[in-house]
Amino acid sequence: MKNIKINLSGNVLEDEIIPSYETSAMRWGREHEDKAIEEYSFRRGVIVTRCGFIPHPTIEMAGASPDGLVGDDGLVEVKCPQPGTHMFFLRTGKIKPEYILQMQFQMACTGRKWCDFVSYDPLLKKKLIGFRVKIQRVQRDDEQIELINKAVETFLEEIEQETRIFTQAA
Repeated sequence: MKNIKINLSGNVLEDEIIPSYETSAMRWGREHEDKAIEEYSFRRGVIVTRCGFIPHPTIEMAGASPDGLVGDDGLVEVKCPQPGTHMFFLRTGKIKPEYILQMQFQMACTGRKWCDFVSYDPLLKKKLIGFRVKIQRVQRDDEQIELINKAVETFLEEIEQETRIFTQAA
């Protein structure tokens, strides 16, 4: 976490995003996200409006980038995990806690009421093609959002402190 704060402090001081690395898992997800959203749209009969960064309405320097807006009230968040992870989600229906936090913060930033979590594995093509996509709706939880907002504010204060340290050292 300390390295993340230092890297973000560098972004603040440089007034731009310093390029970061992309793992093979991140690249895999990015490469398959459009197809996952297309399949989600077809299965749900909805139109997904792609969007970029959405600033938080009350926390300066914070925001989220949902994978898409759905109607007036919803979001979609897509994950294209490795097959074992996808199959585990199919079997248990358990969304990783960090993904729940991500979706709740996206709802905080957008004011949306729900987010459809989509797990997509494009490798399931034959007998398991019907299991290629699993969709689970997550409802907005204002109590959890309040806790997340406080954690984000604390994190941003810590980045501000790191930024001051760099500024004083310069």
